[in-house]
Amino acid sequence: MQGLALALQHSNLPVVVQTDSSETLSSLTNDALLRSAYGQIVLEIKALLGIREFFPSKISRLQNRVADRLAKYSRTERATAIWLGSAPPCIEDLWPLDCNSISMQ
Repeated sequence: MQGLALALQHSNLPVVVQTDSSETLSSLTNDALLRSAYGQIVLEIKALLGIREFFPSKISRLQNRVADRLAKYSRTERATAIWLGSAPPCIEDLWPLDCNSISMQ
């Protein structure tokens, strides 16, 4: 959620949300998960997404390697970080492979 808030703060462009989880995508576009343990988080994300035009997009797990590596980095290093204008060393080999084309219709 902090990443989304930061993206909204640093850009006026529409937000593209890409996920390999059909359940997550569904929760952002309808009322799925609102009564789950994650309901409050979903509501907060939807409130942030309501600020700007956003495009939800389902991608394959193979297109989501950067997010997976960053999540593992955060868990193993017990750290959160923001890299503006550069890629962190832990994903330098992956980010060119994960660039996904999008269609904003």
